[in-house]
Amino acid sequence: MVDTYNPIISKEEIPRLRLFQPRPTPEPGVALVFFREGQPLVTLWPGDRLTAGEIRWGNYKIVHKIDITEHTFTFQCTLPCERDAFDFQAEVQVTCSVNDPVVIVERNVTDVRAVLEPLIVRTMRTISRNYDVEESAEAEKAIAQAVEDESYNVGLKLNRFVVKLSLEEDARTHIRRLKQIEREKERERRASELEKLRDELEIERMRIKMDFYSPLIKEGHWQLLALQLTNHPEDVATVAQMLSQQRQVEMDHQLKALKIMLEEDALEGFQIEEAGKRVLQRFVESFGPELETRALSEGEARKALPEGEKKTAKSEAEGAEESTVKDE
Repeated sequence: MVDTYNPIISKEEIPRLRLFQPRPTPEPGVALVFFREGQPLVTLWPGDRLTAGEIRWGNYKIVHKIDITEHTFTFQCTLPCERDAFDFQAEVQVTCSVNDPVVIVERNVTDVRAVLEPLIVRTMRTISRNYDVEESAEAEKAIAQAVEDESYNVGLKLNRFVVKLSLEEDARTHIRRLKQIEREKERERRASELEKLRDELEIERMRIKMDFYSPLIKEGHWQLLALQLTNHPEDVATVAQMLSQQRQVEMDHQLKALKIMLEEDALEGFQIEEAGKRVLQRFVESFGPELETRALSEGEARKALPEGEKKTAKSEAEGAEESTVKDE
């Protein structure tokens, strides 16, 4: 693959007397351009012929042979991206051919790449500035489309155009970091969604359990409740919490009602005594197991003391009792 080519194959003078010479006829892949003083250039394409009279009386002086076949050349260049910190490295492959031999002769085009490359690069740079460094694939498509749609009017047409964009090492490192950050953000987002879903499922399970056990507790179906807990021992903690909450709510209601009645002086002495006993009984029922557990723990701790410390503890207890009696 060559880097460029010269489309003008030859330039020949036409002798005045051509009585016995063959008429100029273009070969396949070649166009002939005839020049005469003060007249426009005349193009003869493959398959066309000049008549003998045109040759004799046309007064043509020079004929140019122009290569109209396809040729491919390549070049490399640097293109800016949207942010000036990085550049695209472009590898370009162009396949072109002459579509206007007259322009080639008039401009004396002898180096196709020297003519097309600056025009193509200008178009490419205009498009590449619209894309960021991580959008190389989109930039390639846009550049190819823009170059193919451009009309350069230099006697040449682009039959095929291929551009491949690559990145500098700094740009590749930058893109890898950005992608890693995006992956971390996506991983954290999914983990957060999973945790949220677990919480919602746990809340729903608790709601179902409460909807099931709450009527049993309120209506006192203790045998059915015990049977259910036997089959589902993992629900014991939930039921115990519900029972504790229900006892607390009932006690709060009773204390509130008692307070209102006392404030309104709606109770007699014996009624206050009976109400106090009932509240105290509810308190013992609610917190009795905890108090019993604490008492047992203190008893076990006292048993574990050495004999001398036991006597000291006993004396302190007796002293406390005597002090209480005296106070009374």
